[in-house]
Amino acid sequence: MKLPEKPALLAQAGEKLELAGNREATVDGCGGVLEYTEDVVRIRYGRGVLRFLGRGLTLHSLAVRTLVVTGYITEIDYAARGEMLPQRETEKEEP
Repeated sequence: MKLPEKPALLAQAGEKLELAGNREATVDGCGGVLEYTEDVVRIRYGRGVLRFLGRGLTLHSLAVRTLVVTGYITEIDYAARGEMLPQRETEKEEP
């Protein structure tokens, strides 16, 4: 599983990301779901956006502002406000 290049940005006041291998991620401090498919989950997280890539991804909610992503998670990306998320392989243009 590929993790963000700057993992320290994930540790923000009131937010917490907890991983159980590559099959489950619990997010405390979710500010809303921006995109949800079986391959991509993109959410507001703190002062930025958190994106999960994988296969068979599903969302489960335990409480207010807490979200659980399950499935086969292959990559997690984070972009702070004003930054862009890295392009996915399927988004990159072929020469």
